Amino acid sequence: MLLVDSASTDDTAALGRARRIEVVDAPLGKGAAMVVGARRVTTPWLCFLDGDLMAREPNVPRALRRSVERADDDTIMVVGDFAEPPPGAVLSNTIAVYGPLVRALVPEAAGRFGTHPLSGFRALRPWLVDANLPSDFGAETYLNLLVALSGSPWTVSHLGTFPQRFRYHGADMGREIAKAVLDVAVSCDRLAPELRGAWEEWVGRVTAEIAGYHAAEEDREAHRARIMRLAATPLPPRVPRAGREDVTFR
Repeated sequence: MLLVDSASTDDTAALGRARRIEVVDAPLGKGAAMVVGARRVTTPWLCFLDGDLMAREPNVPRALRRSVERADDDTIMVVGDFAEPPPGAVLSNTIAVYGPLVRALVPEAAGRFGTHPLSGFRALRPWLVDANLPSDFGAETYLNLLVALSGSPWTVSHLGTFPQRFRYHGADMGREIAKAVLDVAVSCDRLAPELRGAWEEWVGRVTAEIAGYHAAEEDREAHRARIMRLAATPLPPRVPRAGREDVTFR
């Protein structure tokens, strides 16, 4: 087992070493830690897990392993989807940032990664964790887009129902997700670089609303309604350069 310590300030590294787990230091950032870990292994698959599980069952690594074993040889990623017990978290960034941007700019990935498309529970081929992987919370977004545009197969595996210690990350997470989508869109000529600023302004309005929610139960449905309205607001023009509509991901 490998424990990648992403510049933590608690006892994570010490606890790992006390249990004879190999601990590797990494820069701060989820994606940065994923890259460091991927470079240290030689296995044909990597399994990534979120750290906020509150129950041992269902066994997420075992479920992902079984999905990998059932997958075709050319499958390159398995995304672990799941359900949450009521009332469940409001997936603000998925609803109001990831969803609209992906539908508009990379429709090949829209609606194809389960109810939790930004799930951190996934098994994937190590080469997907490349130098372009965002160092932050844009990592899962990038992986979805990369895989959707690659032409290679992937699967979504339902892991069951379990509670998470869900944390709301304010505006930063939404901006990082948006940056990953816009970077891919520009690189594929789905978005003219000179128009990117207008899209970033749109994202700023959405993430400002998201940042104002602090998981208060009494505001849950009102917040959901507000972000649904924001997600439906018109997006800026993208105007891809002529003749480059179908350029694949590089």
